[in-house]
Amino acid sequence: VDDNPTNLQLLFETLDGRGYKLLIAKDGKTALSIARKAGPNLILLDIMMPEIDGYEVCRQLKADPATAEVPVIFLSALTDTKDKVQGLDLGAVDYVTKPFQPDEVIARVNTHLTVYRLKKALDQKNKELQEANELLEERVKKRTAQLQELNIAYQRFVPREFLNLLAKESILDVILGDQTAQQMTVLFSDIRGWTTLSEEMTAQESFNFINAFLNRVSPVINAHRGFIDNFQGDGMMALFPESADDAVQAAIAMHAAVSEYNKARKKKGFQPIGIGVGLHIGDLMLGIIGHKERMQGTVVADAVNLASRLEGLTRIYGSTISISEPTLSQLKDPDKYKHRFVDKVQVKGKKDPVSVHEVFDSDPPAVIELKEKTKDDFEQGLCLYYDRKFSEASVKFNQVLEKHPEDRAARIYLKRSANYMVNGVPDDWTGVEVLTQK
Repeated sequence: VDDNPTNLQLLFETLDGRGYKLLIAKDGKTALSIARKAGPNLILLDIMMPEIDGYEVCRQLKADPATAEVPVIFLSALTDTKDKVQGLDLGAVDYVTKPFQPDEVIARVNTHLTVYRLKKALDQKNKELQEANELLEERVKKRTAQLQELNIAYQRFVPREFLNLLAKESILDVILGDQTAQQMTVLFSDIRGWTTLSEEMTAQESFNFINAFLNRVSPVINAHRGFIDNFQGDGMMALFPESADDAVQAAIAMHAAVSEYNKARKKKGFQPIGIGVGLHIGDLMLGIIGHKERMQGTVVADAVNLASRLEGLTRIYGSTISISEPTLSQLKDPDKYKHRFVDKVQVKGKKDPVSVHEVFDSDPPAVIELKEKTKDDFEQGLCLYYDRKFSEASVKFNQVLEKHPEDRAARIYLKRSANYMVNGVPDDWTGVEVLTQK
C-alpha cells in the first residue's frame, strides 16, 4: 500500500517471482477494501498518504476481526522514534524506513510470513507436539520397566568387565553385596521404527534380525573398551569405564556398522534401518543384589536415566547422537568431533539443568557440510532464544533453514519462538525442558 507509484513498482520488483501473490493499493481506502475481501497474509503499509494515512488504516485493520490478525509492516520515510513507537503501538509487527534495502524487506517479509503461518497452524502443531511428548514419555516408561524386568530375569553370570570392576578373578568369588562406585559413561541406543519393522516379521524373523543387528554393533562396543550391560530388545545399554572419548567414538562406529549392515540389507531387498544414541557420564554404583540362590549384577545411577532420555531426544531433533555437557567436557579434544549445542534439559527432581549437544560425525557427508555451515547461526539463534529474543532468534533459525531445510532442530526452535512471540512467555520460563525421572 503506497500512494507513490515509484515505491509500488520497486516493492513489486523486489518481491515478484518469489512465490508470492501480490496485491497493490494506491491509497488507504482501497487498501481496507482489498484487505477485507482478499484476506492477505501480510500487509506492507505506507504511512503518509492522502485522506486516510497508514496509522488510521492500521487502526481500522486491527479493529476488524476479519483483518485483526493480519501482520502489518510499516514502510515509511518517517524516521523519528516516536513515529515507529506509534506504529508498533497500533499493532504493527515491524517498521522499515525508506529508502529501504530490498534484502532487508525480503528477510522481514519471510520472517513475518513464517510467524503468521505458524500462528495459523499453532493449535494443531501444539496438539501434535503434545501427542509426541506423551508417546515419548510412555516409551521411556516402558523402557525403564523393561530394564527393571531384565534385571530381575538376568543371567546367572556376571560379565567379565563387571567382575574386573569388582576386583574379582572369577564369578565364584562374587558374593551378595559386592559393590563399587566409579565414574563411567553410559550409552543408550535403539533401532528407529522397530515397531513397524517387527509387524512385518514372524517371531523367528524378528529374532534373526535382532541377532544379526547385535552381531554387528556389539563388537564395536568391545573394540572401544566398553561392555554391554544389557540388551533391551531392539536396544542396548553399554558402559565405558575408561574415557568419554571411548563412548563417543563407539557411538560413531556403531552408525558406521549400521551403514554397512544396510548395504547387505539393500542387496536382499530390505529397507535400511537407523539407530539413535544417547551418552552421559556420571558416578555409578555397580554391585551384586538378590539372595544367596539367585544373584545378579546391576547398575544404580541417575546417569542411566539421563542417558536414556538423551537417546529419546535424538528422535525429536532428528539427530543421530546426543551427548550431555558433562560428557563433552570430559573429551580430550572436543573440537576433534563435529558437534553443536541443541538443548537444555533437567531431570525432574534434580536442581541443575544439563546442556545437550548433538554429535553429527556419523551423518551423511552432505548433511555434515550443511550443519557445519549453519552451526554459528544455529547456536546464535539458541542464545537469542534463551535470552527471550524470539524475533531475532527466528531470523537466525530461518537463515539456517534457508541453507538446510531439513534441519529439524532449527524448525522446532523456529516454531517455539513463534509460539512465544504470539502467546507470550510464562513468568517462570527458563527454556529448560524438564524430563521426568524414573
